[in-house]
Parts: sequence; structure tokens; C-alpha cells
Amino acid sequence: MRKIFSILSIALLILATTACGTQTNAVGYDAGLKFADIKIIDIDLTEEDYGIGVDKDQPELLASINAFIKEYEENGKFKEICSHYEGGQPVGVRSAQQDSSKDQLIVATTGDFEPFDYIDGDLHYGIDKEYVAALANYLGKELVLENVNFDIMFMTVARHKADICIAGITINDERKKYVDFSDPYYHAGQVIATTEKCKLFDNVTSAYDIEKVFNEQGRNLKVGVESMTTGQYYCEKFPVDVYIYTTLEDCLEELEQGKVDIVIGDAAVIKYLIDN
Repeated sequence: MRKIFSILSIALLILATTACGTQTNAVGYDAGLKFADIKIIDIDLTEEDYGIGVDKDQPELLASINAFIKEYEENGKFKEICSHYEGGQPVGVRSAQQDSSKDQLIVATTGDFEPFDYIDGDLHYGIDKEYVAALANYLGKELVLENVNFDIMFMTVARHKADICIAGITINDERKKYVDFSDPYYHAGQVIATTEKCKLFDNVTSAYDIEKVFNEQGRNLKVGVESMTTGQYYCEKFPVDVYIYTTLEDCLEELEQGKVDIVIGDAAVIKYLIDN
């Protein structure tokens, strides 16, 4: 993980403040809502697929998971789970304790990626949590959820400390070194969140237009991203000033406080955090 800080000249600071309204304390237009002063530029910067990472030494498990994904897509049950987090009622999931004498599905996850993965009290919630609970039931196994940091989740499976991992994971070649991926179960994309005062993206109509803004602004544009995510990797293509945080919620809080100009992250997660 790296966090890039630059010392900008006074002229550049003034330009950035003018462009995106960067300030010490952002005041929302509705003080009753968290992140009320934040808007989304609803243009996908990337197209990506989420998959379940599976222990490379368990090909039979991978085959069963792919069968489950196909069945839940065809019968509409995955769509039903998603609806619980689009105005419906989320369903809490309980985790058993690891017990080698039982037939269990050990799942590495993070607990901090709403609406896919979060914790409230002693219950686990999120699209991925309900989905993996259904998977465990489909497999006839007892579900065990183990929270780990995202950056070690794949190694946790590779070292056979978990059977699978799930936490809004984008399928990519780097991660395939550690796990075998299931078929995709969710299609996602990265978007920009910024303050209401930011005018840089008012006239953009495509990802190409946004990339032109990034290249024109360069290090004058401060971008917040979650560590080890597609948002971070996406930013590496541009000469922008990148600030890396532990969670997307941290990123949005820094945006609201004027410490970054924009945040790049998963569209579903950013929208959920702002709406809730």
C-alpha cells in the first residue's frame, strides 16, 4: 500500500479549490444526512465482474459453486437477495465457530464493504453474506465467516485457512495467482463521488471525457481510493495525486472534510453509503 502526498504551490492550491470547492469543513445541504454534500458522477469508469475466490486444491467445490451461481441467477433468487439492499429488508446471517469435527464452509471476508459485506452486532449482513449463507445451505455445510483484511484475504485461501473468499471481489489476473475464481455473479463498475461545489465534471458524458479531466488536472486533483481495490489500480494510469484509505466510507469522510477532491469506488457501495 502506498499513499502519495505532494506539496503543491499556492497557485495550484487556489486552482484546485476553485475547481472542486475543496474546503476544511464541508457543509451538507441537508444536515440530517451523512454525506449530504456529496454527488455521484454516474458514468462507469470500468466494467468488472465479481467472483468467489476458491481454494485451488478444491476443484469439486469450485464446480459446485458454479452450479449454485447458475441456479440462483436463473431462478431469480440472487436478484431477490439484492433487493433486500435496494429498499427491502436485509436478512442477518450468523456464523458458526470453526470445528474440525463438522462439515463446514470456511469463508474469508472483510465485514466493511456495504452493501455487500458488513456487520451489525453479532449478525453479518450484505448481499455477499446472504449469498454465501445460501451457498452453504446449498452445499449442506455449516457456515463459518472469518473476517480478515482485504489485502490478505487471497493468501488466507491460498494457505488453506479458508475454503473460499467473498467480499465484492473483482476477478483479475493478479488474484488468480492465489485462488481459482468462480463464474461471475455480479457485474460492477467504478464511479466518481465529489462535492456539490465541484464543477470539473459538469459537462462530461463518457469515461473518455473523465479521463481527459484527470490528465489535464494531473497532480492538482486529489483522489481518494480504498486500498487494494480496482479504484486504486484505475488511478495508477493517471498523473493525479492519490490518497489511499482503509475503506470507502473513510474516503467519503475525507471528501466531505475537503481533504480530497474526488473519490473513486464501486458504484453500488458508494451509492449505498450515501443513501444510508
